[in-house]
Amino acid sequence: MSFDVDAHAHGARSFGLSCWQGATTAMTVAHRHDDLELNLSPGGLDYLVDGRAVHIPPRTLALFWAARPHQLLTDASRGLVSWLTVPLGTALGWRLPGGMVPRLLAGGFALLPAGPGLDLEGRVGVWAAELAAGGEARRAASAEIEGFVRRAALAASEPGAVESAVAAGGGLRPDAAAMAAWISEHADEEVRVDDVARQVHLAPQHAMTVFRRALGITIGEYLAQCRVARAQHLLLTTDLAAPDVGHAAGFRSQSQFYARFRERCGEAPAAYRRRLRP
Repeated sequence: MSFDVDAHAHGARSFGLSCWQGATTAMTVAHRHDDLELNLSPGGLDYLVDGRAVHIPPRTLALFWAARPHQLLTDASRGLVSWLTVPLGTALGWRLPGGMVPRLLAGGFALLPAGPGLDLEGRVGVWAAELAAGGEARRAASAEIEGFVRRAALAASEPGAVESAVAAGGGLRPDAAAMAAWISEHADEEVRVDDVARQVHLAPQHAMTVFRRALGITIGEYLAQCRVARAQHLLLTTDLAAPDVGHAAGFRSQSQFYARFRERCGEAPAAYRRRLRP
């Protein structure tokens, strides 16, 4: 059975409380969704997150905030990858211990050995069936998933468990990865195609072609994804007024900020803050 990550992710604001298991090929498009994502693979996985390579070793549970633009680079069509998504609002409501969520919102990436209590592979099939069944079965699965994520949060509170999203990895053109990383780092500034192209010594038109072929989206769309993720982070972690959040995230007009934010998050910035902040 082959699991099509691109099809599953296309257009999703959130996958909801969901889990699945299957083979998958590399993603052709960088995407985002407002969930905590956890995955586990019998073989290593390489991601591009915010333009930075992240390598997940075999049998390692990975956790990250999937609102940050990310792209799976590994062809795992011969293995079974296990996935769990938890909507950010649900995770915040659980009040997880150890300060894991704030570090993930800030761009951290947790890598945990899949030891006792953290073996996602062994639970995904049961949870998926129970979530689909609804009623008491769904409530039981939800309670178990909360316990699982709590154990992960405790493990992630250990020193060095949550790292910035930079590690050894490969599978993407170095110049495309360098452009994505630069865009993410400078998203709150005035960013022009000429500036991006200059970082990798390419002509602007050629840089746009290289970027789109590698990440499946345009430089402008990737920049908007980075800015919306930054705005979400500021809305949840600061008391800045919504218009100031838009400016701090890099949007040069309020109309563009509100349009882009609503398009990707499904609601206005103030409504997003009210729904998710305690």
